[in-house]
Amino acid sequence: MSRLFDLRRRPSARRGILSFEWILLISLLVIGIIGGLAAVRNALLSELNDLSQAVEAINVCGTCDPASCPPGNPDCCDDPWWCSTP
Repeated sequence: MSRLFDLRRRPSARRGILSFEWILLISLLVIGIIGGLAAVRNALLSELNDLSQAVEAINVCGTCDPASCPPGNPDCCDDPWWCSTP
């Protein structure tokens, strides 16, 4: 009982208790921020992976048959638009 009266009389003891509460609150906040940033990182990496797969799925390459080239241009399959030759 005497300790309770001591805390009421001494403001320095109350400051110590408030400091502990602030430290506890800030440490919980930091732990929450770290967890939130990890979740954002994972979601961002997942979306970027989906985007890269979608870009890879776009196939704009064609095939070129060297026999179909005009007589004056036998290297028409060397055009960068063609990705591969059969």
